[in-house]
Amino acid sequence: MINKSKVRQAALNLLYAVEENGGSLQNFDLGLFWRISQEKETDHYRRALAKAIAHVARASADSARLLDTRLTAALDALRGDLTASALVADIERLQKRSAEFDAALNAMRYCAKDKRQDTTDQLELCCRDVINLSIAVEGLGRDLLPVLPDFPAYRPVLAPVNSAVLRRGKLMAAVAALGTPLLLEGQQEFTGLVRCAQMLQELRPAAEGLALAVLNEKPRLEERLTSLLQNYSTARLDVVDKCILYIALYELEVNKLDTPIVVSEANALADAYSGGKSAPFIHGIISAAAKA
Repeated sequence: MINKSKVRQAALNLLYAVEENGGSLQNFDLGLFWRISQEKETDHYRRALAKAIAHVARASADSARLLDTRLTAALDALRGDLTASALVADIERLQKRSAEFDAALNAMRYCAKDKRQDTTDQLELCCRDVINLSIAVEGLGRDLLPVLPDFPAYRPVLAPVNSAVLRRGKLMAAVAALGTPLLLEGQQEFTGLVRCAQMLQELRPAAEGLALAVLNEKPRLEERLTSLLQNYSTARLDVVDKCILYIALYELEVNKLDTPIVVSEANALADAYSGGKSAPFIHGIISAAAKA
């Protein structure tokens, strides 16, 4: 479950951006806003994914060497036998894709070591290549296994291939599973990755829903705020403070949250985005609204 304070922070940023755009969503690019505002979360997710892939694939070099050695021995034995030409082609495809996986994995590891912010786009591409290749290698190995018993004459070289393919396939399946991190919830070793994925998936709809609900209620909230300010124009309010008060009044009067929670969350937003001097003022307005 996504942190509600994070939702309020993101909703505040969106409301502020809309206010700076004239107070309307017309001609406001929501997609661009979220790409910019979620850069940090996106960066954290990409690095968490790369870290998880590196952890899961830490034994890749050993399984790759074992598979390559046994596939090469099988190819040496099978070449020249026209009845095994299809099997040879399948083995060569698996060998090639397996090598491509390790090359992509090494490229991802190299990219992950670069701490510059502008490299995370490349890191995402590297992670995607690794996951896609893991799916391809696992699939080719799975298709190859039922064919091996059809060549009993070559059992001495094909039986070792079977065990190597199974070992490699298990590792590939574990890497491929990282492509859908939300399905890994509950697995302690992937807690960080799951948290980052949840943040990216859930933050936007939750924050956007809150911000749009506040905007729909804005005329009434503006009128309510005007009455609470007592002869003090809302136009004189700092834009950030006004947006914080919009959210607080909405949660107090529409969502019916308890006053202490609304006050605490509004004060936290004020401390983070408006400065400590605004917190007592915001506290007073919300308290007055609650009493009224």
